[in-house]
Amino acid sequence: MIPYINIHTHNHIDNKEIISIQNIDIDNIDNVDVSHFYSIGIHPWNICQQTTDNSQQSLSKLSHILRFSDSQFLKAIGECGLDRTGSGNGKMGDFEIQKEIFIKQIELSEQYYKPLIIHAVRTYPDIISIRKETKARQPWIIHGFQGNEQSAKQLLKHSGIYLSIGEVLFKNENRAKRLLEIIPSERLFLETDVAERNIIDVYERAFFLSSIEIEKLRSIFFDTFVKIFGQI
Repeated sequence: MIPYINIHTHNHIDNKEIISIQNIDIDNIDNVDVSHFYSIGIHPWNICQQTTDNSQQSLSKLSHILRFSDSQFLKAIGECGLDRTGSGNGKMGDFEIQKEIFIKQIELSEQYYKPLIIHAVRTYPDIISIRKETKARQPWIIHGFQGNEQSAKQLLKHSGIYLSIGEVLFKNENRAKRLLEIIPSERLFLETDVAERNIIDVYERAFFLSSIEIEKLRSIFFDTFVKIFGQI
């Protein structure tokens, strides 16, 4: 049976039908069971809430984990990225620091051959520009994508960028339909993020909006997962 893929969740999922990558906060890594697939990185919201020294300490910790961890379960760096909303606290002056820390995580991604799971809010042009400037070769997965068709098309022009959707399927049906029409299935993932819903419900919603059979979605997403992360 081909498993369901949940490319990004903040919850540990114990279900043999589902392959998921759990996002783990770097400051909480010592308190979390990591005997399953996970990602770890420095979220831009945390950068907004920390001092520069604290962000640098988190970066050093991430580098140490990547250097000394031989875990087969550490699949990606993230979520990391850029957010112009400043996590709602108005600290827009931190954006240049966000970029600096994001680029350092890109460098670690390239060094340790780990894909990135990216949080991007009002920053798609920045993401594209940085992809070109850094000449990054590792896959980048833009998680929780809720942008418009133009943004999706611009991102997909660049090899190695994938889009993951979840909440948009339930909150904006018209936009979700259009995104499912224009995003090639082999460049797409589904996710639950912070929601408590089952990834199977997300697949069913995608099927409802696109009429692509669930078994076909499962097969395509599994093949893409193996392409990016290697054999299970």
